[in-house]
Amino acid sequence: MSRYENLDSLLRGSETAKIYFASLPDYVQGAVMKRSGDIRTEDELHRAAEKVMHEFQ
Repeated sequence: MSRYENLDSLLRGSETAKIYFASLPDYVQGAVMKRSGDIRTEDELHRAAEKVMHEFQ
């Protein structure tokens, strides 16, 4: 699995990550973007999004 510098570079470099991120609700995208420096892989993106969604349930 590719490792990127941050969320922005992950979304630029991975079409599947970009599609997944775009499918998330706005509030999840916003919360994930606040941690963008900590998200370097697709797995980290999925975990961060799932954590946010779980917190809001």
